Amino acid sequence: MTTDWTRSGALPRLITPDCLWTGGCIAASVPGFLAHYSCFLLKGSRASVLIDTGHPMHAEQVERDITAFLGDRPLDFVFPTHGELPHAGLLERWLRKWPDAVAVGDMRDWHLYLPHLAHRFRQVAPGDVLDLGDRDFTFLPAIWRDLPDSLWGWDPKDRILFLSDACACFHPHTPGQSDHFTSEIAPPNVPLMQDFNSKALHWPRFTDSTESFAVMDALLARLQPRLLCSAHGAVVDQPFELMPLFKAGLAQAA
Repeated sequence: MTTDWTRSGALPRLITPDCLWTGGCIAASVPGFLAHYSCFLLKGSRASVLIDTGHPMHAEQVERDITAFLGDRPLDFVFPTHGELPHAGLLERWLRKWPDAVAVGDMRDWHLYLPHLAHRFRQVAPGDVLDLGDRDFTFLPAIWRDLPDSLWGWDPKDRILFLSDACACFHPHTPGQSDHFTSEIAPPNVPLMQDFNSKALHWPRFTDSTESFAVMDALLARLQPRLLCSAHGAVVDQPFELMPLFKAGLAQAA
């Protein structure tokens, strides 16, 4: 199979030589806009990890992309960042397709949903590390999250921070923009981010989200990420420049 992993207007796209962005977009609750439902495949010299499973609507495309990117290698780990459909809805499918793959994350309840696969669940906590060979993958606490079982991920080799629902934003239904980095499109729209966060995260409507900003700043200062990969937005290649906009999109409580 010959695959062009460069920017084409639609996913997949190779964001680094070892990290593939795949998934797709679905009509948003705001008319005329779309929302990303993305997952990311990180490949090390010895092992690979899929961050989020992808939405079931995109199952066939994601499977093609994973298979093409891995070549003759298997998928080793699946990391559902939390137990919600866009992030974990294809977990059973991937564990069936790759019978030696292991699901990693906060798996505290998954034995109730998939008891026949419970022996392939590995519980991890913030600070735990996956050895992928030439790179480690570190699990981090999720600062901006919707569910208690949420975790983030960090690839220190290419300095990619995988942050699940954070830094999400709807984007216009414009053909050819689904695989763009933030530097390649207009800046995120604050009201659209507020709309997304009020529906996906809920808590920013009722609490003072600004209390979390110092924690986020400290994490970014320590890691110095080059890319932020959200499941529901463009890949952010201007992390520090755009962070004030992402904070404004979260700060909405009266």
